Amino acid sequence: MRIGVAQINTRPGDLGGIADRIVSLSERALDQGVELLVFPLTCLAGPMPLSEADQDEFLVDAMETFASLARHVACPCVVPVVSDLDGDTLPEAVLIRNGRVLPLRLSAYADSAHGGDVDGAGGMPPFAPPRFEAGGMSFVVAFTYDDLEDCGELEHGADAVIFISGYGYANDDPSSALGAALSENRYVGDARALGAWLVGVGSLGGYGTQVFTGSSFVLSPTGDLVDSAPSFGEDLMVSDLSNVSPHQERVVPEVYDRPLFLWQSLSLGLRDYVHKLGMHHVLLALDGSLSSMVCAVLASDALGPMNVHVVVDAPEGIEREAACQRLARNLRLDVREAGDLPLLPRTSDGADLLLRRGVVEAYLASWAAELGGVVLSTLDKTGLALGEFLPSPTSAVLQPLGDVYRSLVMDLARMRNTISPVLPTVAPSPREVPSLSGVLRDGCSDETWIRSIDSVLQDHIEWGRTAREIASYGVQRQRLVESVLAALDAAELRRVGGGQPLVVSTVTLADVARPLGFSWHASASERASAVSDLLDSTLEQLGSLANSFTTDSEVPAPREEDVAESLEGSSALRDALSYLRDFSMGGMFDPEGMGAPASGRDSPGGWSRAAARFRDSSGNSWPAPFSEN
Repeated sequence: MRIGVAQINTRPGDLGGIADRIVSLSERALDQGVELLVFPLTCLAGPMPLSEADQDEFLVDAMETFASLARHVACPCVVPVVSDLDGDTLPEAVLIRNGRVLPLRLSAYADSAHGGDVDGAGGMPPFAPPRFEAGGMSFVVAFTYDDLEDCGELEHGADAVIFISGYGYANDDPSSALGAALSENRYVGDARALGAWLVGVGSLGGYGTQVFTGSSFVLSPTGDLVDSAPSFGEDLMVSDLSNVSPHQERVVPEVYDRPLFLWQSLSLGLRDYVHKLGMHHVLLALDGSLSSMVCAVLASDALGPMNVHVVVDAPEGIEREAACQRLARNLRLDVREAGDLPLLPRTSDGADLLLRRGVVEAYLASWAAELGGVVLSTLDKTGLALGEFLPSPTSAVLQPLGDVYRSLVMDLARMRNTISPVLPTVAPSPREVPSLSGVLRDGCSDETWIRSIDSVLQDHIEWGRTAREIASYGVQRQRLVESVLAALDAAELRRVGGGQPLVVSTVTLADVARPLGFSWHASASERASAVSDLLDSTLEQLGSLANSFTTDSEVPAPREEDVAESLEGSSALRDALSYLRDFSMGGMFDPEGMGAPASGRDSPGGWSRAAARFRDSSGNSWPAPFSEN
């Protein structure tokens, strides 16, 4: 059986133009003997549903588009669309074949409901993977990592699983890179566990602030790479789903270069953000910071130097200003000097510096209106997290580096200079080296200090670890953690209205926003209060009863002597819980069979789960790396 994957970049909502492309690609696919052509999740409407007010009207127009496609496509096609169901994003795959339109997921729900398999509340039936047949093979469609695992539990397996990924690229989740990172992600293990062909369908392009990198792939049931589409480029990938000959030449997975891949993702996201708004120009201030210089190079790579316009304003140092001017000459950018601006304060102290920045931002806004361009913020994730350079006025609407930590910005600068040495310096400016109240640097270098701070932020934001879990050693480490998290809390109000970041991580700063005015702050120190001890003892009692607990039994109240004994092990219990949480977030501990997952991030843009599963002689499945024992 021959399957095709049309990896295309579209402007979502352009139903007529997209329909024409689908028909044209179906004709090309038919010429190559394709019996089923699959399109990416974002091709028709993007990765997110419209608002409730527009949803119904859009779906009516979308169904008219599907009806038109049914009359014109040259081969069977699967075209996804994203809608909203009671506030939840619901991806659907529509099979267009023989002049008919069949919503696969809705049909699976209907079949489950017809069989009486509905939930206890009388609502929608539980998820049943969409199934269909084509070219003499049976197919199942999956949209999320959870769906992939559900496919492994089907009573009757399938010959192939089509994974239509809705996950935007996240630098800390190799699985979001699909075929570009097969040596580091989950899919080889998934194919082997499923015992079926695995067809990964990757979306391509920037859709709002989300970035999709393509990298579609086909894996054999033994986990061998059969075919792959390029990253960051359109492609019609045609693959034969047939027995792989041992003498057949193997496709070698590409090496996953994380900094280079991140740079290309940011470049693609920035270019599509601007172009899909119908614009071509971007404007920014080269303020002497490394992040501003990296942002200028990124914009030049994405849009071309003729479309990048900068104001050089580095009031805190002649050397950094000279570096910015040299960079602008290296890139041949359109440059205007801040010193030529009217009303610009000449000093760099306190309120004058804030006023100076405000004049520059006002000038950028006026210049953007003249050119029809987009003003970019040059702040990185570390600066936004700690509230640096804020509440400076800003005219920026997009933060290309707003989801990239400063330590990664330094890595990107070094990587970009290996391609062509355009950056005069890859060292952070003095004001990019954070100063934390009550914390000594102990002689560590600027880079080591920045990486230590970023490590605390990433542990807390991406991995959801508490202050006490992060501060695993030393009083100084506790002070560092508390100071970093206090700065993160204090900067919440300052981050409001600063533009949107290009999303390239599993958790953005907006995802961990705390209520404004919330006065409680996390502590990294060990506490021995009665409340803490009681909580620890209760948790330990629940842990000790876990092996014997059943749904028909009652949990006895903890005895006094048991509570007293458990106090001695409270620290060990916290360590154990921390270990299990870390293990789970690393994708190697699957809570299936133990209730709902503890993390809500197992959704598009979230962490991957177990890469492989084992089965015992009774057919029970065990998440890797656990054995039957």
